[in-house]
Amino acid sequence: MTSSRARAQRGLVALGAGLALAFVALGAHAQDEEEDPTNPSPTRLKSGFEAMTRPVGMAEGSLSVLTLPGAEVCVQRSTGCKHGDVVFGLEGWEFYRWSQRWAFGAGVMLGLLPTAYPKSPPEIVPRDHTRSYFSFEGMLRYYPYIGDRFEAWVGPFGGLVVVSDRFQEIDGNDDRALSGPQGVTLRTEGGSVGLAGGVAHQLDEHVSLIGSLRVSQWFLRFTPEHDPLGASASLTGRNTAIMLGVGISYRASL
Repeated sequence: MTSSRARAQRGLVALGAGLALAFVALGAHAQDEEEDPTNPSPTRLKSGFEAMTRPVGMAEGSLSVLTLPGAEVCVQRSTGCKHGDVVFGLEGWEFYRWSQRWAFGAGVMLGLLPTAYPKSPPEIVPRDHTRSYFSFEGMLRYYPYIGDRFEAWVGPFGGLVVVSDRFQEIDGNDDRALSGPQGVTLRTEGGSVGLAGGVAHQLDEHVSLIGSLRVSQWFLRFTPEHDPLGASASLTGRNTAIMLGVGISYRASL
């Protein structure tokens, strides 16, 4: 009887000691989790762009203005040329940002709405002449400044560019157009290489307002292509391209 009572007492003591240790451990854990208002954790102080701790994917869309200040906007030099071309375009980019400082990705640009038209020479069949641009380029970004709601980046880029000259007959009833198509497109391909920079202002956890500036050199073929009526591609050789864009960026943790 005495032995049974002693074993029961020892069991109660052991149980009490175990419960006491458990309460002590829980109290210590709660104290660790509780943030000291006089000495907060540096990690808890970070927010916005600074709080990035995981890789993210980013999708960007921009409305841009493309200008080629040194481009000759003409078809035949004998009729006179002028310099400079300005086009409104759309950009779309996707990036993988594996750290706070570095990201890489690729995107496309469509320059479809010109503010001026290439000068066209008199032709036997009167035609409108318009020019559009397309590019597919890759980019590497480095973020030298990362703040709470604001960050800035710089980086090189390069890829493929295509210049399309579209010649469209003005009068569809002209009998002289029966000998060929009423519209002809001449495409001039080339490469691009340049340097870009941009900024971002965070609007909420996923969406940011962005701005960018890209300066590049386009290297197109030096011998222009001609259509059946003798008109030639209006842009060849080396050209400087400047693009200014404003848009929206969406990002999500991966």
